[in-house]
Amino acid sequence: MTTQAGQPLVSVVIVSRHRPQELRRCLSALRFQSLPRFEVVVVADPASVEVIAGLGLTDRVKHACYDLPNISQARNIGIGMAAGDVVAFIDDDAVAEPVWLEQLTVPFSEPILCAAGGFVLGRNGIDLQWGAEFVGPDGDSRLIEISGETRLEGTSEGGLKTPGTNCAFRRARLCELGGFDTAYRFFMDETDLNIRMAQKGDMVALVPAALVQHGFAPSVRRRADRVPLSLFEVGASQAYFLRKFGRDLGRLDQIRQHHRLSLLKHMVSGGLEPQMVGKLLSGFDDGVAEGLQRQGGAAPLPPPLAPFLTFKDQAPGGSVILVAPRRRQRDLFAAAKEKARHGDIVTAMSFSRSSLFHHRWFHPDGYWVQSGGLFGKSLRSDPYFRRYSLAARAERERALLAPSRLCEAPEGVLTF
Repeated sequence: MTTQAGQPLVSVVIVSRHRPQELRRCLSALRFQSLPRFEVVVVADPASVEVIAGLGLTDRVKHACYDLPNISQARNIGIGMAAGDVVAFIDDDAVAEPVWLEQLTVPFSEPILCAAGGFVLGRNGIDLQWGAEFVGPDGDSRLIEISGETRLEGTSEGGLKTPGTNCAFRRARLCELGGFDTAYRFFMDETDLNIRMAQKGDMVALVPAALVQHGFAPSVRRRADRVPLSLFEVGASQAYFLRKFGRDLGRLDQIRQHHRLSLLKHMVSGGLEPQMVGKLLSGFDDGVAEGLQRQGGAAPLPPPLAPFLTFKDQAPGGSVILVAPRRRQRDLFAAAKEKARHGDIVTAMSFSRSSLFHHRWFHPDGYWVQSGGLFGKSLRSDPYFRRYSLAARAERERALLAPSRLCEAPEGVLTF
């Protein structure tokens, strides 16, 4: 089953728990995907499932209620509901750039490919949070240099790592492997799958052009600033992983020391009370003890439980950039909202006469925003100050965004 362009049909699975606002934003952004046909599967707690109805998507989104703290089980439920040949995953606190799904799934036109991963931008929408990594059988990953799309067959030494918030797998292969091991309630779930695939010699691709922005929303395990609230499941997952793959359990002492140093840095910076360091490490130790006893594994998954359900009928309209000085931001955002309502991919650029750093994000009203100083940095390599006119700055940023926002034509820039 493939699309007219030769790409396989795709199911996007989103797992969400107690983060309805993040889920709403994630779903809203998916309306602007350049891939004309795909389905969306949401596995979430009851309150978050209500977001689907609030967006008027009840008849366009497959959904299941699941309110237990086990992301692997939730993902397996999503795989069971997915009817596409390829199953893609994105976190509820992430927003996909318009070409994300199209770029991520291009490699699957080759039957030999089993999985693919994209790149992840951080909270500011500019800096790279997750690039190209190789992961070994100890679970450790290291950065690697790649140029464009890269494919690699796995070996006993490891393989390419696909980030959990931006990855896709051939459904048939996922089902053969039993999906995600439910012993990983949180953390290392995708690493485990990457290693299992590598050990079987599966081909995996990394696609830098497939971009999502990941915000690290708060949860029961971490704050919005990424300060941990619990390390229990982290310890349990790392202990279970090492035991499962027959690795040296002595590495747990090194891992604990790594977490200790990270906690001390948070304490020194004022993000963590001193007494919490010991409590969090005790939680890690308790998790390790459980992980060394935890039972898991993966069994083959069943065929799709429901037919393919198209999320949207067509690709988005045009791509337009609206630009205005900071003092006209209210008018700018009103115009952006209206154009987005009609299906256009809209980027609203609001610049102050300053050298403030730039930020990019997706507005809940359905459009992207870029804010910062007219003379400020939007890339790490930029100088701290560079003089621009409003039109020149807008054109420079349009050129940077063109590959991911489909804003190829300068005439698509409208200045207020």
